[in-house]
Amino acid sequence: MIVAKPAAKAGLLKPLARAWFLGYLSSVAPRFIGLLVALLRGKRTANKTLNLLSSAAGSGLRLTGFPTFCGVVIGGSTLFQRPARAIISLAIRHANFTKTEVSHFQRRVIARFISALLASWLGFYLLNLQKKVTEATGALASISAPSVELQDPDFDRKVTAECRNGHKAGRTMDLTLFAATRAVDVLVGEVWAQYQRRRKGNGQWTSVEKAVSSLADGSVFAVSSGLVMWAWLYLPQRLPDAYNKWIREAAAVDDRLVEALRRARNGEWIYGRDTGQAPLLQSMCRDYSWPARWGDPAKQIPIPCELVHMGSGSSCEKHAFDRFAKAFKFAMATYVPLNLIIKFRSPTSSNLKRALRDSVRSSTFLASFIALFYYSICLARTRLGPRIFSSKTVSPMQWDGGLCVGAGCAMCGWSILIEAEQRRHEIAFFVAPRAAAVLAPRKYNRKFLYREGIVFALSTAAVLTFVQEKPARVRGVFGRVLRKVLS
Repeated sequence: MIVAKPAAKAGLLKPLARAWFLGYLSSVAPRFIGLLVALLRGKRTANKTLNLLSSAAGSGLRLTGFPTFCGVVIGGSTLFQRPARAIISLAIRHANFTKTEVSHFQRRVIARFISALLASWLGFYLLNLQKKVTEATGALASISAPSVELQDPDFDRKVTAECRNGHKAGRTMDLTLFAATRAVDVLVGEVWAQYQRRRKGNGQWTSVEKAVSSLADGSVFAVSSGLVMWAWLYLPQRLPDAYNKWIREAAAVDDRLVEALRRARNGEWIYGRDTGQAPLLQSMCRDYSWPARWGDPAKQIPIPCELVHMGSGSSCEKHAFDRFAKAFKFAMATYVPLNLIIKFRSPTSSNLKRALRDSVRSSTFLASFIALFYYSICLARTRLGPRIFSSKTVSPMQWDGGLCVGAGCAMCGWSILIEAEQRRHEIAFFVAPRAAAVLAPRKYNRKFLYREGIVFALSTAAVLTFVQEKPARVRGVFGRVLRKVLS
């Protein structure tokens, strides 16, 4: 009988301990920071803060908490491998397979996948036993998010309330979608890498295929961000409150314009007909000293772009430039402190210059995103769209009923190409799960929880298997953290 040495046992437990600690830190740290900030601002007393800090620290120790979930998934995926290999070897001998038919490599991969699958399934159901809101999404987002201003650990409050009663499921949907998008990235990346090696080996690799490789992450972001922007305008209930708030602040748009677009989409705002909607934008006309008729859809067809420009004048190009300048200033106020904090660990002059350069680049990306969104809307509804399509083919009502916004959503995401290639991946696969959440049900009958469990378990097992077999395939900060935890 072979007995594992104490050092070997300790080595097997290290991934579990690291995962639990990381899960605890990511669950508790945001609460601690928020409570301390509230204390410094005088919003809470010291005694109340201490009580809340103690409660937050204890909440991470629950058996059904996120730290335990992390420990079960990561620890189980490693601890289950030894018995899984033994069972696989026994099954192979029983089936009379030879070593050449089932290689050591294949046995190892199968054992790792099955172990991760079982651990993920167990962790998923453990997490769904919890009656309170989990910090699962926020914790994983903090591992992979490109910048802190985009992090969003909150679920939609209405969805959470309905899930608490135990009759509805969906609290872990964001976590499942995160795992699923990462698994798709890993699997598609592996298939493409094998295709690329084969094509290059045959000397058939073309410039078109090279372009597809370089634009893949950018395309994911363009599609994902476009879907999120569409949801922000027309389906805000599909996005968490914090996400809606951040986009609204970055977009700096009058809420009355947003409401007018929503009403046009819903058929309440109709050009050439008095449906009682004029007061909405006429109040805006009074604020900006514009003619009152500009805000009346029964008299003004279409609404002038100058109204959309919100005081920037009649030029769509000038408005786009103004939008760029304002958004750039907004982004620099966020990125400069963030990058300086990151580089502060080694405060050399070259690192400080790099922090400034990275801040300018990221701010240019965000500013271009916003400017492209607005300018594409103007091009579609007044500048270019009506010249390509006559009003009989596409009416002004159709443009303002969704087509112009669709043009903005389709174009804005391509500003990601300004970012460095490595950053494109980080940003794209942070936004992708949120875009998928727009399409997925936010709550559903609990009897179908097993379906979500299957998706989560298979996705997580695929990612964990690849991070052990082909570590480079799991890209970005998320991949580096997983490799560190499993090492």
